[in-house]
This record gives sequence, structure tokens and C-alpha cells, in this order.
Amino acid sequence: MRLVSLRQVRPGMTLARTVFTQDGKVLLGKGMNLTDRLIQGLIRSKVDAVYIDDPRTEDIVVEDVIRPQTRQVAVEAIEKTVKQITNSNKLARKISLKEMGLHFQRAFSAILEDLIQNKHMLGHLTSISSHSPSLYHHSINVAVLATAVGMSLGYNQIQLRELGIGAMLHDIGKVSLPEELLQTQEQWTEEQKEIAKQHTMIGFNLLRKQHDIPLLSAHVCLQHHERINGSGYPQGLKGKQVHEYAQIVGMCDVFDSLTSPRPWRARHMPQDAMEYLLGSGGHLFEHHLIQAFIRHIAIFPIGSSVVLNTGEVGVVSKVDPDYSHRPTIRILKDGRGNDVHSPYDLNLKGMIRLFIVGFEDEQLFQISSLKPPPEQAEQDDPETKTDGT
Repeated sequence: MRLVSLRQVRPGMTLARTVFTQDGKVLLGKGMNLTDRLIQGLIRSKVDAVYIDDPRTEDIVVEDVIRPQTRQVAVEAIEKTVKQITNSNKLARKISLKEMGLHFQRAFSAILEDLIQNKHMLGHLTSISSHSPSLYHHSINVAVLATAVGMSLGYNQIQLRELGIGAMLHDIGKVSLPEELLQTQEQWTEEQKEIAKQHTMIGFNLLRKQHDIPLLSAHVCLQHHERINGSGYPQGLKGKQVHEYAQIVGMCDVFDSLTSPRPWRARHMPQDAMEYLLGSGGHLFEHHLIQAFIRHIAIFPIGSSVVLNTGEVGVVSKVDPDYSHRPTIRILKDGRGNDVHSPYDLNLKGMIRLFIVGFEDEQLFQISSLKPPPEQAEQDDPETKTDGT
């Protein structure tokens, strides 16, 4: 299989993976033959890329680090909580929220179980992307990334649960923001950003009242936009005042936001988002946490189409977690753009003169540098400047 942007999808292609809606429902099933009508439906649903079957890459399999049913359970837990919070019946809302912690304990237990069983895949975590910018899927993506970092740091089961539940709920305060703010298709104004910043305190006040939600998970919600140089919000905390859990979730939130599409921009390339995080070490996030994070990120995900400095085009077929920038490439086109008669694999780890210069379909991405200069202030953090989250 290989990842193809909607711009390149053509009628007759076959889906290699199921496509989900923003609320976690199946939109199109694996094995579906695409038609003009179905492609237009994908575009209307804001899907920007899908995995398709290709005889030349049929042995390349993009595995989910968490099972689809695990993601579905987690999405449903968040969706149910959102409906409970927005329930106009105050008594019904109060009663139903009493079970909130139980739902998230179960959902996170399933995520953790999958991650433990799939430890060999933790170097491929960009493949968790659902290609959906929704609150539901973003929260699950951040929870998976954050838990992987916690596992790398040697956290015990209690710590992982506190971190993971905090990650799943880090943006829960957004559901209480004005509807027109959440539905806008344009970048937020400075005034709207100030309103949006309230989501950290709103979420914290909600979660700290739930007896079965760990208090440290509530603090993740409160602090995930704090930065160790004091430039974050809502309290402008510095250094060790920012809990390690919150720093981890903050990093994962930035990375997933930058590598997901927005109505006003394409997704940023994973390597650009990685460069941004590396450049933020020591002033936005602690260095050792960034190092733990990048050990689990495949800069060039399996199944993605890339271009080499020779002009050859291929699909990433294997990734060595220790050399994620030097994957194995299945060559499909030669340097002149012609299809090769017999596709073959090149392991870049042993070929120092070959390197990846970009993705085949760069229109899928926002081409720009995100690396901040040292000691850059929070107003230049892309989470507040370009994403408004």
C-alpha cells in the first residue's frame, strides 16, 4: 500500500485502509473501489489523503500501533463526555459526568495494552494519524504519542495512566468555547486567541471536580500550554513549575497539530515539525523530553512517497528506529520520471550519497521552516501563532 493525497487519487483505485469520519465512524471501508462520487465525498469530509492498494507495494503494510477498535472506544469516550458537558439539563449533566473517569480509565487501558503489545512499532508513530483534524482524533493521537514518551522514560503503570488520561482530556475545555469560534474556517484573530486560551482553565476546573480523574491529569489540562521559559499560559510558569506530564503533552500537541491539516493551511512536513521541536529545546521544553519524543517518530512514515536527490521517486518500505532519517525506499520511478520496470528497494542507511529531498506530493504540505531561534517568545510558538490552539 502507499499513501496518496486526494489530489492524486483517481477513480478505480482501491482503498488499502478504512477511512473514518471526524467522530470516529467508518466513512469508507478497506477494499472499496473509488469512484468520482466517493472521491468527492472524501473531499467534502475534509480527508486529504488515503492509503491505496498498489501491486508494486502490496507487501508494504502500514500497521496501526493501536487497533481501530481501540481508537473507536477512545473516540466514543471523548464524544460521550462532550455531549455530557454540553447537555442543557444541569441535573442530567451532573449525574452522567460521575461516570466520566470510568470511561477514560477503560479507554486508556485499551490504548496502553495495544502500545505494550506493539512495542516494536513505536518507532513508526506518525502512522497513527487519522488524517482528521477533529478534537476527537487529535486527542487520541496526542495520548498515543505522550504514552510512548512516558514508556521511553520508564514510567510505571500509575504514571502512564495519569499522563495518558491527561493527554486524552487536554483540550476538553474547548467544548465550552463559543460555537462560532470552534466552527470558523479562518485563522483566529488576536481577540479570538485570547478567548481560546481560556480552555486550559475551563478544562482544569471541570476535571478537578471528578473524583475518578487523577488530579495530575487535570493539571495536564491546565498546563499543556505552559513553557519552561515562562512564555506560556495561563499562569506563565517557569522551569520545574511546569509538570513533566504537561511538557510531554505540550510537545505532542504541537507536533500533531503541525502535522495535521487546517482549513487555512496544509499539514507541515514531519521533519519541519521535528526541527521546530529540536530548536525549542531548553526554552520551550526540556531537552531530555524532546530526545525521548524523537526516538519514537518516523520522519518519513512507511507508505509515504518520497523523492531522492537523484530525482528517483519511491515509497518508504521500512524504517529503522535508530536511523529514521535513512529509511528503505521502494523505487517506482527513475530520475527522469519514468516508471521502473521492476521496482526495487534501496536502504539509504548504507548509501551515503543518496538522501531524501522531500515528498512526492509537496502540495499536501505547508512548505516552510518552523525552527524557532533560541529563547524565542511564546507568541512565535506555532500553537498560538498559526494554529490558534
